[in-house]
Amino acid sequence: MNKYTALGIEVDKEVQKQLDIVAEEINKEIKNVKSMIVYGGFGRGEGSVKKTNNKYYPANDFDVYVITEKKVDGELLDNIARNVAKRLGSKGIEFNKFDKNWSFEDNFYLDLKCLTLDELKKLVPMIRYYELRNSSNIFYGEEVRNLIPDYKLNDIPLGEGFRVLLNRMTHLIEYFSTEGKYNDAVLSFFCAKAYIDSCTALLLLNKKYSPFYKKRMEEFYECYENDFPDLYKKLPDLHEKVKKYTLWKLNYNGLPEKDVIKFWMQTRKDFLEVVKYFMSEFTNKEIKNIGDLSDAIINLGKEHYLPYSRHFLKNSFNINSRALAFITSKLIPFRFKQLYFSRLLKEKKIYPRILINKRSPDVVIFGAAPHILFGLNEDLTLDKENFMNGLKTLRKVYPTKAKTWEELSQDYANAYILFYLMKIV
Repeated sequence: MNKYTALGIEVDKEVQKQLDIVAEEINKEIKNVKSMIVYGGFGRGEGSVKKTNNKYYPANDFDVYVITEKKVDGELLDNIARNVAKRLGSKGIEFNKFDKNWSFEDNFYLDLKCLTLDELKKLVPMIRYYELRNSSNIFYGEEVRNLIPDYKLNDIPLGEGFRVLLNRMTHLIEYFSTEGKYNDAVLSFFCAKAYIDSCTALLLLNKKYSPFYKKRMEEFYECYENDFPDLYKKLPDLHEKVKKYTLWKLNYNGLPEKDVIKFWMQTRKDFLEVVKYFMSEFTNKEIKNIGDLSDAIINLGKEHYLPYSRHFLKNSFNINSRALAFITSKLIPFRFKQLYFSRLLKEKKIYPRILINKRSPDVVIFGAAPHILFGLNEDLTLDKENFMNGLKTLRKVYPTKAKTWEELSQDYANAYILFYLMKIV
């Protein structure tokens, strides 16, 4: 079995050389590193690579955790990521603003996070930590994954499926452009990922999730019609598309569809049905349209934060109290608002409306996504109703003055990247 990709030993050797560079740059700046672990695609042995000048490079990013005894500053991690990108011949990415001209040819993102040995023992059951323990590769240092709680599939909250789906919806907004700025390969990649992670979220619903793409694809292909009959009636070929785009990503050769805009249009249409279905099951609410979906996202309550707060109290303080877990879940949005307000201040954006708003910035940003994604008609003219609803929602947490879809999608991407690259988890 290959270690990093499905493309053979020679490609794995190239990936190893690049991870050796990652290790070198980390060790230059951080002392007494205990371990370095790559997770995600390259942790599963399913990483996607591109071939440039007869060399192989990651198609998108490396997801890496550096394990230390003491916590490392986030800005230092970002600087290390930039240095790695330079050594790999890439521009890297900005950590405060999204670039719609982003391409696989000259951009690379090292998603570098730090966990201490003590924090490993207290991790909550998120997909990334489940994969970190069960489907990752140590490329430097000691075996420390056994310190992570041995969560079972039933322990993973459905909120993880919500996060995966809305991240993919965000990417459909970020990487499309009405001004032709999008890159065909990048847009196609994230359209394919939308289908692949539709499978991820749905298999969390029926408790058949696997951390491996290929196993998920095979399981979903077999169970889709029987386990999701209502969705099957609306999207009878979803399992076929999941299979097609999963196999494409694993081999990553050429574009999966010739007409990229048509592919994007079809993806957003199918994906909307998946997200509506998932959120209906997650919230136990009937979701008929985009407005219902946006409201359900913004008004997420205990079903979203409570499972995380319960495990946090148990792992950190050995407390098994539903009452305290409920109180903690109510405090999470306040902490997120404080952090996000401070992050905007660093960008010289003073926006106290964030603190006044009742909801956490993450669900408000995500709540704007369905409206913005469908703020364009199929002929690329503006859908004024969805555009205005997306604009009004985003303004609750971000100072946008957008007049066009292009401007609104850019502001949405900036709001998203400012929140999620804080690396709260």
